[in-house]
Amino acid sequence: MIGITVDELCNRIADKKKIAFTPWPALQVQGLKIDKLIRERIREADFVAADITYPNFNVYYEIGYCIGSRKPFFVTVNTSFESAAHNASLTGFFDTWGQVRYHNASELWEQLAEASMELMTSRYIKPRNHSQPLYVLDTLAKTDFRNFIFQSIANTSLEARTFDPDEAPRFPLHLAIGEVTSSAGVVLPLISSEILDHLKHNLRAALLAGMAHGFELEPLIVQFDDKPAPLDFRDFMETTRGRKEVEDAVESYCQQTLIRNQSPGLPRGFQRRSPIEKIDLGASNAENEQDRLESYFVETAQYAKAQRAQGAVVVGRKGSGKSAIFLRMAAEKAADVRNLVVELNPSSHHLSELRESLLGVVAAGVFDHTIAAFWQYILYAEILLKLREKVLPKARYSLKLLQEIQKIEKQFGLTEEMVASDFTARLEIVVRKLVSAIGTSKDTSRERLTNLLFEGEIAQIRESIVRLAADFDSVTVLFDNIDKGWPTGGLEKADIRTIRHLIERLSRIQHELAREEIYFQHVVFLRSDVYDELVEETSDRGKYNPIRIDWTDALQLEHLIRRRIQNSVEAADEEPAWVAFNTRMPNGQTALESMIANCLMRPRFLIDLCENALSFAINRGHQSLTENDVTEALEQHSLYLVSYFGYEVRDISGLDERIFFGFLGQGQLQTEEQIKAVVLRVAPQAPTEKVIRLLLWYGFLGIPGGDGEAIYIYDRQYDIKRLEAERSNGGGDPHFVINPAFLRGLNSSNGKA
Repeated sequence: MIGITVDELCNRIADKKKIAFTPWPALQVQGLKIDKLIRERIREADFVAADITYPNFNVYYEIGYCIGSRKPFFVTVNTSFESAAHNASLTGFFDTWGQVRYHNASELWEQLAEASMELMTSRYIKPRNHSQPLYVLDTLAKTDFRNFIFQSIANTSLEARTFDPDEAPRFPLHLAIGEVTSSAGVVLPLISSEILDHLKHNLRAALLAGMAHGFELEPLIVQFDDKPAPLDFRDFMETTRGRKEVEDAVESYCQQTLIRNQSPGLPRGFQRRSPIEKIDLGASNAENEQDRLESYFVETAQYAKAQRAQGAVVVGRKGSGKSAIFLRMAAEKAADVRNLVVELNPSSHHLSELRESLLGVVAAGVFDHTIAAFWQYILYAEILLKLREKVLPKARYSLKLLQEIQKIEKQFGLTEEMVASDFTARLEIVVRKLVSAIGTSKDTSRERLTNLLFEGEIAQIRESIVRLAADFDSVTVLFDNIDKGWPTGGLEKADIRTIRHLIERLSRIQHELAREEIYFQHVVFLRSDVYDELVEETSDRGKYNPIRIDWTDALQLEHLIRRRIQNSVEAADEEPAWVAFNTRMPNGQTALESMIANCLMRPRFLIDLCENALSFAINRGHQSLTENDVTEALEQHSLYLVSYFGYEVRDISGLDERIFFGFLGQGQLQTEEQIKAVVLRVAPQAPTEKVIRLLLWYGFLGIPGGDGEAIYIYDRQYDIKRLEAERSNGGGDPHFVINPAFLRGLNSSNGKA
């Protein structure tokens, strides 16, 4: 059907002489290399029209190639088709990008004939990120194939930035351009149709591959076995069939990236003109901003408290800044060579496999004992490995120290592969070893299971740590992402107990090392919803010393954005850039106030929202943010929130991620019966009151306040019990308010698609 419209378009304009179209079927491909021919035609064309009514890998590649080749392009969507709006918004690339929407050839012609040929994409090109030169497209499902790639990168010690759909379901095109152009290497895994989220992922990979080729950057496109292999870049792919092949391909590519990273300068086409175009807010996830984080990091009271604490749990919602605190703490502690800093930040883990193996053969008491010993072994081993790494240079000048290191390596079997691997790989090795031992052991007693791995070694490792740590004033362990690696479907009680044992073993290590006069500090970073589950499962609720970092102050969030803007421009441009960004809206609010009111008080959401508003403004040629730019950004952000929170709720509670879509078309004010009816329809097996509590906890639902203003959980310091008490004391038929930050997208045409 799309082909018929394109043919009709070509027939209609054949005599007009204004535009000449060459449709794909008209290309003479006999005897020619198709992908090469397509790239040549794109380079020769004045502009390209790419239809995304239906998702197609090759079309997405060609869009990316247009961007890299600096060719104007138009994304077209035939909205006659029921799934068109949904398909166009699949990847998030085009959320803030103008689309040519049509029903027939006549409408398509009218819009293309009058469209501006100004090239907007060059405004999003960024300088080379020399400290993190590699960019990796992560997958939603953390499969073994994906883990092989990430572990291989870690083994090369090449610093990488990532796009993780588990953290950010949408991927705006302006961010993609900045990430590719600032990279010396791009790794793009392709996944088969049997893997969760395969369509979105492979479409993203296709566009990034085309963009990289257009910018004359050779990406590593790697797949497992022989699929899916899209036509346009089939000859540029690495096909792997085992772990060793993945490792060889990735490690070789990382070496090439290091060489390319030595070349200076910006990609051709770089330009910054107006003050608003000079603003670069940076990535919303701190892991991709390590080289810039220090310059605009906001040192809150909670951060200072975490720095001082000898043992604590930093608790915050996703996007609240836990990783930023993790990175800044690590950098500041490590700046003093007398401090040993052990950063434990697994990109994935197999703890659920260990849980299943244990629970299948042992009672609860044996499970707890084994997991506790497992953590003590892992933590001590990581401290010892970090100590070895730090003192190894000194051993060149000290025979005694060299002999000590050699003794440790022999005693604990520290192979070159083990010490060169990252924490994720070493964690996997220990888990696999214990799982294998459990499967082959006939004796499942507490002592037998623990002795399979830990007999005698924990005490010996501790003694080695004491000998090597003599030159250090302190040892600090920072542990992040333990709550990130669980499979989808909801955390189980055994998972919560696993986290509890991690925290308790850190405290035990603190006491054991204190007896040896070693100052030991430990901080674990946990999502708020995971921590709340942990507290519910613990009798002594005050034992964890939580430091809650969720944001409640709008002025503090404004300060965060202003710091980023100031950091991204020259001193002379600071005020013009701020004025162009934070314009006054007709409703009396500033642009930033409007966006803060809809970001659910999470820094990550606010940064993404501001970036989207900037993208709309720049694409429309505006010199400052307008009300329409902000309104469009709020609507796109609302769609993003629905997707994001769907995954977040699913990961913890096991609820269907489509729970929010049950409220499509609903009004803002809802009775309790209306809310219950939606919950029963979407999640009939789940306890209704529990689901409503979750919706309140996540800020999707609020309650009417006495002054007519809605009250959400972040208005009550994230105290769910206080919010529920106010709801119960409201009198009459209890009402709820759906947060407009979600409702705007649910009631839009895109949200209904």
